[in-house]
Amino acid sequence: MTAPIYVITSDRYLDALRPFSWLLNRYWQPNPQVIVGGFSAPTFGLPSNFTFHSLGRFEDYPVDRWSDALIKMLLELPHPVFALMLEDYWLTGPVKTQDVQVLTDYMGQFEYVARLDLTGDRLHSGFAKDYGQAGDVKLLVSDPDSQYHCSLMTALWRRERLLSILVAGESPWQIELEGTVRLRNLRNYCIVLGTADPPVRHTLAFRGGDPGKLLLDEIPADDVAEMRRLGLLRPWEKKA
Repeated sequence: MTAPIYVITSDRYLDALRPFSWLLNRYWQPNPQVIVGGFSAPTFGLPSNFTFHSLGRFEDYPVDRWSDALIKMLLELPHPVFALMLEDYWLTGPVKTQDVQVLTDYMGQFEYVARLDLTGDRLHSGFAKDYGQAGDVKLLVSDPDSQYHCSLMTALWRRERLLSILVAGESPWQIELEGTVRLRNLRNYCIVLGTADPPVRHTLAFRGGDPGKLLLDEIPADDVAEMRRLGLLRPWEKKA
């Protein structure tokens, strides 16, 4: 079983796809299938493993209708399991792709797994405990009563479970907070897992959701220098 990466973006954040795609293809080997869900197509080229899926007009989906765009994307694409990322999740080091594949196969086998965190989100939540192994990958199970049980940090998601907890008219932050309550209420039907050694490491390039403020402190200096040489950071340097 293979799972694509779904990336949600908007017209305000399109420029972020250039550093995002460069870092992802540098550190996620072999390069995965990536489907970008957005509105206006980027005016620059994307790598060959990326495809753009338009969700409609940008003006029809303000931030408080972010969930509507995500629901539309899930209804229009067929994959039962996928990794969900945002365009400002810029990788900071090599992805343990063999572990990601093991975890993807695990989700394919155990349909009660709704979400499987690929970062340290559940590991560092303080409310996760050992849950056996998938191959050599040590698993953790998230306490349904913990905060951000429905975090949007990079994770594998089961399409039908995510659709079951999404409601129209919510921002990403509301999904994480209110979605946690809805996912918590499904504790008798599904679980959220993480790992003791997360396979994906990334930074939040726009902490606070501000696309004008670029934070590069967690990205290797050599990568920052190369992205500058390639012009990938020019939109933010112009604003500085």
